[in-house]
Amino acid sequence: MEENMPTCREYEVMGYPSLKFFTPNTPTGDMGIERQSREKTVPAIKKDMIEFITDLQIKKSEKAGRNWPSLVPASVSGLEILHIWDQNPTLAVLLIEEANSTTGSEVILDLSSTVTMLKVPLVMAKIEINAESDQLLQKLTVPKKPSLVAISRDFSTLEVFPSTAATRVGWTGAIKDFIWRKSSELSLNNQMLADLSQKKPEDSLNVQPLNSKAQKTATRKELINRRYKVFTSDLEKAVIYSISHEVAQHSSISGHTLQTLLQYVTVLEKFFPARIEMSVFLRDLHSWVNMHQDTIRGEDLSSWMESYQGRHGIRASKDWVGCRGSEDKFGGYPCGLWSVWHALTINQANLAEGDPKEVMNAMKSFIQEFFGCRDCARHFDQAIEGGKAIDEIENYNDAVLLLWKTHNKANFRLAGDISEDPVFPKLVFPSKEFCSGCYGALTGTNLWDEFDRMKVVEFLKNLYSKEKLSSQGLRTNSTAAGHALAVAPQAQIDGNFEHLNVSNFNKKDISTSFVFFNGADISICFLLWFVCALLLLIYLKFIAGKKFSNSHFFSNLKRKTSMNPLLGKV
Repeated sequence: MEENMPTCREYEVMGYPSLKFFTPNTPTGDMGIERQSREKTVPAIKKDMIEFITDLQIKKSEKAGRNWPSLVPASVSGLEILHIWDQNPTLAVLLIEEANSTTGSEVILDLSSTVTMLKVPLVMAKIEINAESDQLLQKLTVPKKPSLVAISRDFSTLEVFPSTAATRVGWTGAIKDFIWRKSSELSLNNQMLADLSQKKPEDSLNVQPLNSKAQKTATRKELINRRYKVFTSDLEKAVIYSISHEVAQHSSISGHTLQTLLQYVTVLEKFFPARIEMSVFLRDLHSWVNMHQDTIRGEDLSSWMESYQGRHGIRASKDWVGCRGSEDKFGGYPCGLWSVWHALTINQANLAEGDPKEVMNAMKSFIQEFFGCRDCARHFDQAIEGGKAIDEIENYNDAVLLLWKTHNKANFRLAGDISEDPVFPKLVFPSKEFCSGCYGALTGTNLWDEFDRMKVVEFLKNLYSKEKLSSQGLRTNSTAAGHALAVAPQAQIDGNFEHLNVSNFNKKDISTSFVFFNGADISICFLLWFVCALLLLIYLKFIAGKKFSNSHFFSNLKRKTSMNPLLGKV
């Protein structure tokens, strides 16, 4: 989001998903501690948070909160559990589990605030199943597997919960039931018990039932619009976003990062299939970046973009057109950025200019340095074998095919992922339905041998070449000072624009963007010319002739040249 960019820049959040830990009383200017794992599942995030807190407590760091519940496994020596009785609790609940489990920690975190608020004289402690705890587990008569046991200091009160499932919900409910049953021993009054029962175990999990509804299926028109048409407005929107957000969120751009930015704006200026407005913008952007030899501050780049947009009226469209997903969380910028790189490789191939590796090298560096999805960047680097695949490029078609193959690999990997749009599932591109000639006689799933690759190149050129791009979503909105780029149209989209061109979109777009006269204008011009010519002839014949005949010059000329029939010429 636009409003979060200053915060991201200040705390050097360069990618997503990003999670930074800030301990209590973190001083101003502290960048926090970044979570190293990029796995975005809820269990993985919970595990990393618990490990972070546990590590602070093991190291006895002053950054650990004083009132935090202890997540450090209790030390066991024979039958003695060290330090759990230091606060003189009446009873203790032991959560016995494997060393790498986080279930006990989650239960302790769920119940600690309730136990503290009600001043229940109860302590909860984790016991790891290992050689040190073997004697204690034998005394408690529990098997070496996750178990829940309640004890008193002298083991006079011993209760095992054999039928309780070793889950967060199961253990939380069992402990609350145990506190209820031991309320007199724990000196709990009725109000305390009411407060304890107010919150059910499953409430702490914040489980929301999913609304069951029929899954929408894309129509053929929608599928063509989403997968088999490329829109200039989407390309321009992706480029502007990449500069104003992905790049500008960096607090400082220098060294290799600055060289990467220069590579990026260079290939954009040279190979982006731009209209005149976009060409001017990319030229000016390239010049501005090239002026900075050492460092560019992200804040300065943001200011330049805002100033340029203000002077020239440049603004990207509000909505995506072809890259619009079934929900806001699908499609969008990643789709647009893929399209930009495809368009760059295709346009360079059409122009046949420069190093065939130039676009792919620029893409490799941009993804590594600027693309926010760090998991995506890692997978992309794996797909191109750390750049070795780029080194094998020998001609422009090789670059086109490498990017196409890499994109298909990404689709294959992300099929069924949480990021996949269920209405537009990720499939091998192009499908046989839209390019049967792209497939050869061989069958397979290695995303290479089963294709007629020259047909694939032809198909991609018919999709991404400049003259094949759709202008849907564009509107000229020039100001006195400059130009406007992709602006969302006010009119409704014509339902006919999505028809499939069965010849792989070979039909040429007819554009009149730069035609100054149409047929009616030319007809009027010819009519005016004819009328003017007729009037001129009438003037010369009937008006100008008389005036010249009666003039003094013609009178003298007649006297000098008059003939006398008797004397001859006078």
